[in-house]
Amino acid sequence: MKQSHQDFGKELAKWAQQSFPDTQIDEKYPSRILIKKSDAEIATLEMTPIMASPSDDSVDNLFESVETIDQIIEVYRHLRSEYVFEENIPKAMEHIHPYANYFIDRIFSLAKSNLTNEEARLIVNWVKNLDAYTCVKAIESLFYSKADLRLLAIAKQMQWQIHFDHLAIRCGNQSNRDAERIVEFLKSEHGYIAPQTLDQDYYEFSDGWNAYVLFKILTNGQCLLLFVDQSDERNPQQVIQHWNRVYGYTPHHLAIRLTKMIKEQPSEPRSAIPLSTLGSAIENEKIEVLQATGLYTKQMLEQVFTRPEQNKEIPADLVKEISDHAAPLAKIMENGKLLEIVSRKELPEQFKKHWFSLYGLEYESDNPLHSAPIYSYFLPAQAAHVIRTSIQTQ
Repeated sequence: MKQSHQDFGKELAKWAQQSFPDTQIDEKYPSRILIKKSDAEIATLEMTPIMASPSDDSVDNLFESVETIDQIIEVYRHLRSEYVFEENIPKAMEHIHPYANYFIDRIFSLAKSNLTNEEARLIVNWVKNLDAYTCVKAIESLFYSKADLRLLAIAKQMQWQIHFDHLAIRCGNQSNRDAERIVEFLKSEHGYIAPQTLDQDYYEFSDGWNAYVLFKILTNGQCLLLFVDQSDERNPQQVIQHWNRVYGYTPHHLAIRLTKMIKEQPSEPRSAIPLSTLGSAIENEKIEVLQATGLYTKQMLEQVFTRPEQNKEIPADLVKEISDHAAPLAKIMENGKLLEIVSRKELPEQFKKHWFSLYGLEYESDNPLHSAPIYSYFLPAQAAHVIRTSIQTQ
C-alpha cells in the first residue's frame, strides 16, 4: 500500500480522536479509531482509504437522449449483451431456479406498464453516473422497489444529492465457492478490487454467512462498493443461499445515501443528510422504516432498511422445496427487495482535496459526485444487524 494512503489514514484518525468525544486511536494500528458501543463492546473504524486507480467506466454516454422507460430498457439490454454478467458463467447458474428469469421479466413488464416518463428521467439522472455492472443492478432495483424510486423523487424535491453507497449481491453456499466465483468475475470482468486494509475485504458472521467487499472508483468521482455474500458451508437453513436460488443475482438491496450543499458554509459546503431526516422523509411517503443501527459511530456510518417489498408469486414447487429446509424460510423469501438508507458523515473540507488527490483526481467542491465520507467501509455488527432485520416478515 502506498505510504500516502497510510499517512492520510493516520492523520484522519488523529483528527477524529480530537473531534469526537470517547474516541480513541488504536495503539497497534494508528490509522484506526475505537468507539465504545452502548453494550460496552468496541467498534473499530479504519480510516485509511482504499488504494485504487480510477476507471473511466461511467455509462453516461449511453443515456444522453434517454427519457422513457422503454429507452432505459433498451440501454439495459445493450449493457447485458455487451458485458459479462452472472448468467454468462455456467457454474454460477447451476443452482438458480428458472423462476428467477420469470421474476426479472415480470419486473420489466410491470415497469413498462406503470412507471412514468418523469420517473424514467429520475432513474436516468442517477444510474448514468455508475458503471455497467452497478447500472444494470440499480435499474433492476429501481424498477421493482417503490421505496428506492420514492427516495429519488424526494431527493429531487429537497435538492439533495443522491449517492450510490453499495449493492448487496447474494450468492449460494460456501461449499460450492459461489461468492468466490462471483468475486473473481467482478475483478476480472468489471475491474473491481478488494480493499488492501486489514480485515476489510472479508467478513464471517456468527449466524452462518460470510461476505466479501469489493471497491471501484470512477474518474467522475463516484465510489462503488459491492457486498458479495453467501451462506456458510453445511448450513442448510441460512437464508442467503435460498434467496439466491429464488431470485438469482438481482440485488438483494441497493444502499443509497444522500448529501446536501450549503453554500453559506464554505468551510464544509457538503453535509450528509442524517438518518433521522431520511427516515422521516421516507415514512411521510407511507414507507415503513425498520430499526436503525450505527447510532454509536458519531454519525460516521448509520444504516436502516425499509420494510421489504413483498413478492407473493413464488411458485408452489419452490415454496415446498425451501420449506423442507425450515418452515419459516418460504415466508422470508417473500421479502423480494429492500432499500437500505445510509448516512455517512462527510470529510471536513481540509481533507477532501488530499483524498481525491490519492486517486489522481482534482477535487471540485461544487461537483455533485465529489462526496468523500470519513468512513467508507462496512462495520460487521451493522452488516449483521441489517441482515437480521431483512428477514422480518409481514
